[in-house]
Amino acid sequence: MARLEPDVRTVKEIQAAGGDTVKKCYQCATCASVCPLATEEVPFPRKQMLLGQWGFKEKLLSDPALWLCHQCGDCTVYCPRGARPGDVLGALRNMAVRELTEFKFLWTFYNKPWGLPIVFLIALVFVTLSMSFFMGGIPGIFHWDLIPSLHVEEVHILFLKLTSNVLAIDAVFIPLAGFVVVMVAIGVNRMWNGMVENAGIPAAYRMGFWSLVTTYLGPAIREVLAHSRFKECGANQWRFNGHRMLLWSFIILFFVTATVFIAADVFGFHTPWPLYNPVKILANIGAILLLYGVISIIANRSRAAAEGKLSSSYQDWFLIYLILAVGVTGLLTEILRLLHNGFYPGMYALHLMTVFMLFLSIPYSKFAHLVYRTTAYVFDLYSRDVRAQMKALAPVAAEAAAEAPGETEAEEGEASEASGEESSE
Repeated sequence: MARLEPDVRTVKEIQAAGGDTVKKCYQCATCASVCPLATEEVPFPRKQMLLGQWGFKEKLLSDPALWLCHQCGDCTVYCPRGARPGDVLGALRNMAVRELTEFKFLWTFYNKPWGLPIVFLIALVFVTLSMSFFMGGIPGIFHWDLIPSLHVEEVHILFLKLTSNVLAIDAVFIPLAGFVVVMVAIGVNRMWNGMVENAGIPAAYRMGFWSLVTTYLGPAIREVLAHSRFKECGANQWRFNGHRMLLWSFIILFFVTATVFIAADVFGFHTPWPLYNPVKILANIGAILLLYGVISIIANRSRAAAEGKLSSSYQDWFLIYLILAVGVTGLLTEILRLLHNGFYPGMYALHLMTVFMLFLSIPYSKFAHLVYRTTAYVFDLYSRDVRAQMKALAPVAAEAAAEAPGETEAEEGEASEASGEESSE
């Protein structure tokens, strides 16, 4: 009999990531009993606590249940041993983000306090260099004429008519968007392959990328937009409204950004647009929702931490306050522009830097939860269908297996009779 030894290194890694209470669990199953999102098929967080105590890293990081948990805190409140299962699963999600991505040094910068000035310096360099190349510096702040020929009112590239301001933004954010998309795609691919292998889904039930997208992505996105699992979890009501407003603000602001990009870059309708422009109105609505959502999250998280429902790590607060910085600098930029204040260009540059930091954080910070949780929802829907199909076909398979020996015996009997006839001849 093989002897099973715990992976002490992984256990210490979980403890260092914020799951320092994982060894306190004695498997009483209180956590899985009180969690309204746990099911018989997916009894989290009890199973994950056991895997964490033994250090089964691969099984943990390819477990979709990590992302089905919304860390409402009920399991932590009712745990008789103070094992804080919700915090342990939060630590495991943080580990998963690191393991799924490339360029892990960027994950370190985003998840360690000493990395904050480095991330800001990266944003400062990219934004400053781009504005210097295409705008001759930041007006009113400094003048750095690197390439004077680019500092004209409008640059013609093929059928495009681009201003220096548009070029400065495009030069930074188009390559950044491409990088983020590639990193996210790598992470999602690794996560999906790990979940499929961990779940032991037979090859006959595996689907292609487009089949999965067309069948399951729509329902998963509807579930994310409606925050339906938040509703199922009664203890999460204190988080529901703030998270939903923040999510919708991101969707609105993404639509506005895409609209402005197409209008300015392709059709030459350059900003700033008047306040009565429908897109501008929508942008301001998105900004208000963002500020409301993030301030609500700050207040509610502080209250929950005070009540002992959850603990907040640097990773939690970093993303929250970075989003707040994006909203505040954006609002101040608009106000200063309308007032024709001399600090407007500097505030605009600072806003671009905060947006750069937030955008780059998508694969490396808690922001990645939005992508990976959606992927887990897709897998949950897909695996449910697979289990239902396998269960429906089980009687047929059992019947076929039962008939197979009889058929074999008959064939053997026929062969014996044939050989007997040959011998008599």
